[in-house]
Amino acid sequence: MAIKKRRPQVDPAAIEAFGAAADQPSLDSITEPAAEAVAAPTTPTTPTPQSTTSDGWPEGVPRTHLVRWPDPDLALLLVEVAALEERSQQKTALRALRRGLAAIRADHGA
Repeated sequence: MAIKKRRPQVDPAAIEAFGAAADQPSLDSITEPAAEAVAAPTTPTTPTPQSTTSDGWPEGVPRTHLVRWPDPDLALLLVEVAALEERSQQKTALRALRRGLAAIRADHGA
């Protein structure tokens, strides 16, 4: 006799509420003046975490990131490019994110 794993019920309303909350600005960003929040750095620095966990991952650096698509075009483009490169969507998204962030960093002269 096989044991079936129970999968948790997916609540679409809870997912939408989570996404809607992510789209709204936080109270802290509304109450703080923007001039105080943005300070010009004196020297360009690369963030370096102070300590690491037992598996070598830096503390305070999240391992996951949830992306909420603004429209279906990006999601469909990811599927298309992943199929062209014969990669998973995860690997394709990470590669695109790396290349995009490197380009943005270069635009800022860092």
